Amino acid sequence: MTEIIKKLFSILSKRQKRSVAGLGVMILIGAVLETAGVSMIVPLAQAMLDAEALATNQYVILVQDMLGIKSMEQFIIVLLFSVVAVFVIKNTYLLFMNYVQAKFVNKNQFLTVSYMMDEYLNRPYEFYLNADIPTVFRTLDSDIPKVFLVLMSFIQLMTEVVVSVFLCVVLLVVDPVMTIMISVILLFMTFIIVKIMKPRLNSLGQENQEIQSRMGKWRNQSIFGIKEVKVLHKENYFVENYSVYAKDGADLNSKYTVFNNMPRLLIETICIGGLLSYMAICIMMGQDIVEMAPQMMAFAVAAVRLMPSVNRINTHVTNIAFYGPSVHFVYDNVDFRDYKMEKKVSQRAIEVKEPIEVKESIALEQVTYKYPNSDKMILDQADMRIPIGKSVGIIGPSGAGKTTAVDILMGLLDIQGGKITCGGRDVMENYGSWLSHIGYIAQNIYLTDDPIRDNVAFGVNREDIDDKRIWEVLEEAQMKEFVESLPEGLDTSVGERGVRISGGQRQRLGIARALYHNPEILVFDEATSALDTETETAIMEAIDKFHGRKTMIIIAHRLRTIENCDMIFKVEGGKITETTLEGKQ
Repeated sequence: MTEIIKKLFSILSKRQKRSVAGLGVMILIGAVLETAGVSMIVPLAQAMLDAEALATNQYVILVQDMLGIKSMEQFIIVLLFSVVAVFVIKNTYLLFMNYVQAKFVNKNQFLTVSYMMDEYLNRPYEFYLNADIPTVFRTLDSDIPKVFLVLMSFIQLMTEVVVSVFLCVVLLVVDPVMTIMISVILLFMTFIIVKIMKPRLNSLGQENQEIQSRMGKWRNQSIFGIKEVKVLHKENYFVENYSVYAKDGADLNSKYTVFNNMPRLLIETICIGGLLSYMAICIMMGQDIVEMAPQMMAFAVAAVRLMPSVNRINTHVTNIAFYGPSVHFVYDNVDFRDYKMEKKVSQRAIEVKEPIEVKESIALEQVTYKYPNSDKMILDQADMRIPIGKSVGIIGPSGAGKTTAVDILMGLLDIQGGKITCGGRDVMENYGSWLSHIGYIAQNIYLTDDPIRDNVAFGVNREDIDDKRIWEVLEEAQMKEFVESLPEGLDTSVGERGVRISGGQRQRLGIARALYHNPEILVFDEATSALDTETETAIMEAIDKFHGRKTMIIIAHRLRTIENCDMIFKVEGGKITETTLEGKQ
């Protein structure tokens, strides 16, 4: 548990730690109020059961003199209203404290999830080449909420411990023997829970993480590949594999429910049995029940508050044990240095640098690259120079590194040697400026389940979209007439991943998207390889219209797609060489 606390505090920023300290002060005040409410039950019970004996109490006489009370009846009435007032103030304060705690946890959970989304999206492109995407989703959707569930459990654990300690002090004054007996029993039960149940719950928590990732994997694979799943009639295959983990998850949660409820039932049974047995022993030993009544009433009220408190303590301990693996995972896999410096999400400080100008030529100079965790050299001191304004075709055997070379040119991959330049300047000196000059058209265009307008102006807020520019780029991509023929025009939804439009139309929307910000460089990553010959010819006609107007880099799957290019480069054996299509048709 100490390790989890250290990791939680490593995740939290300085401001959040100060807020936790403030919550600690509020918890102490709440404990005092809880104790005051219970403490007032003793004089109230004595006043109701034996007013004459209470009238001779020096403290009662002192209070009567201070308040000007003349009779015991008036004193009892004042005492009754005082108890009511204390409980109203106490419970109002505790409600407010619960609100402050919940607001702190939920607000900071939102900030942390937003930060993590920012942190994930700003990771190098290489991270996603081998990333376990379901685990990424699980981290955002499950692990972070559980981290703050653990934080809330610690805060509430601290609340219950402080209240329990204060109440135990009151009970020690009322009846030391019974208090010590019950406290020993409760401490023994807590020890058993921590030493025996906590390791098992921790193990269940780790199993739960793995199950959630595997369920996410089968869910994503089945939904993202729904067309192939349907055509191959493999619905049962995916359902069965998903169900295996879903069943394991259900069984695991059943075990957790049993473990989580076991302490409460044991403690309640032992405490009630111990309390009633103690009272029976006192009666058998000849103690006067009337004399015991005020102490028993105070003890009963305190126990009613203390038992749930002890139950909650053990519940929080089990929650911390079960969800602790999420804290360990987040701590080990997320870089919180920027977060702790309290940078705002997606508002990272950007150093003002001179923009990259698209002039003269784009060049890969002595570039060396191999993928992480691989010994195979994809590019080995490779060179390529692309004059601005020219159209360039990239060819090569499958797996030779055509796409890799272009990914490097766009700055997506961290090279081990060499540099990428434009006009003789290293593009990484101002990477944001370099990206602003590039329009990218992939083989499989990613379309969201949004209107055509939003898909063309990808990543632009709705209120900032320029419809005039949308129509301009749709016309350039030879898509304008089709969109105009649609009943809803630009408001037509294309469906998740563009399932409601044809492959050729998806590619044209991809071209329109790439053109929206008027880039000077267009990169086509086998953009027509998945199309039939007729559709490919139509798309290439649209692409050829940019000849001489844009610098075009076309990765070719079929040589006919680059027959009109000004230059051809071949990627093979770790090198990039200029070549021609003569004899290759």
